[in-house]
Amino acid sequence: MQRITARSEALFLPRRRLLQGGAAMVAGLGALAARAPAIAQGQPRNDGFPLRPITLTVPFPPGGGVDTIARAVSERMGRILGTTIIVDNKPGGSTSLAAAQVSRAAPDGYSLFIATPASSINPVFQPDLPPGDTRKAFTPIGAVARLPYVLVTGPGLPAEDVAGLIAWSKANPGALNLGNSGAATAPRFAAELLAFQAGLKLVTVPYKGGAAEMLDITSGRLHGAFAQMIEVLPMLENGARALAVSSPQRSPRLPDVPALAETLPGFDVTSWNGLFAPPGTPAPVVARLNAALNEAVADPDLRRRFAEEGVEFVGGRPEDLAQRLDSEIAKWTRLRESANLRLD
Repeated sequence: MQRITARSEALFLPRRRLLQGGAAMVAGLGALAARAPAIAQGQPRNDGFPLRPITLTVPFPPGGGVDTIARAVSERMGRILGTTIIVDNKPGGSTSLAAAQVSRAAPDGYSLFIATPASSINPVFQPDLPPGDTRKAFTPIGAVARLPYVLVTGPGLPAEDVAGLIAWSKANPGALNLGNSGAATAPRFAAELLAFQAGLKLVTVPYKGGAAEMLDITSGRLHGAFAQMIEVLPMLENGARALAVSSPQRSPRLPDVPALAETLPGFDVTSWNGLFAPPGTPAPVVARLNAALNEAVADPDLRRRFAEEGVEFVGGRPEDLAQRLDSEIAKWTRLRESANLRLD
């Protein structure tokens, strides 16, 4: 029998360690192979998130205000997260098509939805519209941006300010007509809230596109509308008047234009965007997405780029977005009940 000396034992030691290391590697590869089906099936993974591209669904066509904000923010978030965020435009159904699609997706952080005021209006006025109550259908990630609407009027309305508009409307009951971008939209309900708080009777006129609405205002065929800042600014050069902004405070972009709340205390209707994920998304994934969102919206270049359009980037905690959603739903519920308001 061969005798193993201390010297020969030392010679065999490196080889033994190599064999042990190889066995450990094989075991590790086996464990990884066992986990591969779970990863392929999109099951939640908190370690190393994200491991593949993320899809952000936008409920409007490409090129609009929400789409532009979503693309700018998601591009920065993708860089921060070390992945690509793909923007998927899915318009239709008062934003319900996009919302329902994301609410049914796997709760793994790879499917996101950018919400608008419709996410607080639909549950109140169209509760049967999928996905139903936004608070139950999603997990909040964080607020993205907000911007006021501008109450803009044209030569068809002989009023220089909000007080003049109210006085003229009361002297001509039912004559005031204000345009909007659809029945279940914030501009429509901003007009309804104005009428309720000021005690007015008005006619809301839906338009399929902002260009036709703005043309009718400047030509005098339509008295006015609540519109986005980017739509209103060119109109002011063509004789239109900005009577007020719809936010509680004045906008830095139009500092000389009063807030409606200065005449009608408590008036607050803003265009807002929030980032949501499907219900049940793991807390570590939510925290990772929230941190990336906050870093993205703090980008000075991003803020400068959108400042001319009156956009204020927000960020904050998921809880802040949840509270905003609660307060918006409560506001529209009060309006529905107090004014006995229904969709046309």
